[in-house]
Parts: sequence; C-alpha cells; structure tokens
Amino acid sequence: MINTRAANRYAKAFLSITKSEDDLMIMFKDMSSVKKAFEQSQELKLFIDSKVIKDTDKLETLKKVFPDLSAFSTNLLDHITNSGRIDLFDDVAKCFVELYNEKMGNQNVILISASKLSHDILTEIKSKVKSLTSKTVYLTNKVDKNLIGGFILKVGDKQYDASFKQQLKNLEHEFFNISIQ
Repeated sequence: MINTRAANRYAKAFLSITKSEDDLMIMFKDMSSVKKAFEQSQELKLFIDSKVIKDTDKLETLKKVFPDLSAFSTNLLDHITNSGRIDLFDDVAKCFVELYNEKMGNQNVILISASKLSHDILTEIKSKVKSLTSKTVYLTNKVDKNLIGGFILKVGDKQYDASFKQQLKNLEHEFFNISIQ
C-alpha cells in the first residue's frame, strides 16, 4: 500500500529525531495512544480520511482529541498537515509503534481462546514464543466463544490457527474435495 510506505517513512524520520531514551519513551506513549484511539473509533478514522473536511479543521480537532501529546508529536502532526498528509496520522502511529517494538526487541502476541486461560498456561506460551523469537514477549489473551475450543496465536504478522472451528472447516474442505472426485 502506498500510504503505508509514506507512513513508514514519516515514522522512521520521527524515530530518528530522538536524542534520548526518555524522548523515545514519550514518543512511544503518544503514538501508542493515537494508534489505540484510531483502532477503537471507526468515526475518527472516517473523519481523518474525509476529503470534504479541510486539513486545518482536522488538525484543530485532532489537537482537541489528543490534548496531552508531547511537543514532538504535535510537531509531527503539524508537519504532516503542512505536507498535505494528515490522513496518514494513524498509519504513522502504527508504523512508529512497530518500529519502536522492533528497535527495543519487543514482540506483541495475541492469544485468542474459547475461554480465559490460566496464568500457568499463559506463562508457558509466553516462554515458548520468547524462545522462538528471542524477543521480550507481551502476551494478550482474548476470549472468543465462537472458537468452540483450541486457540489462535498471532505473533507479529503470522497467525497459527489451532481452533476447533478451523479444524472442522479443514475437515469439511477435505470431505468436499473427496466427494467431488
């Protein structure tokens, strides 16, 4: 996606201006809150992508939505607005968080299961992922009762689906292929 490449360039440039670990942490917190807000609000995403609303109005609104942004992040927002790319703000935040995690050796992992898993099982899974990735693992357990059983493990851009639901779909697919032949 072209926007992702442009957003990645902005995020890399934003990351490169850090002069200290404290600055980096402040920027990470800002971009994490922006990323989270856009993930939780489809309306915010539609607003920023609108071709009808002027960029200056978008900028004013975003500064009200994110009043606690640091001077670094506010300057970034001003810069991308002046460049006519304010629609990339959410993508820049996503890219920055990914670049930060890569730089710091962090790996976010999402484990989706049919029910809440015990602390011992989560610790074991976290340990296994850490040994495979050699990174600091941040594990989130989400519950999806539609899975019936089993789990889905998302590590970065990879997904391992060991849910009963997926296994049943695989069986159905195999039976369907056998019956056609």
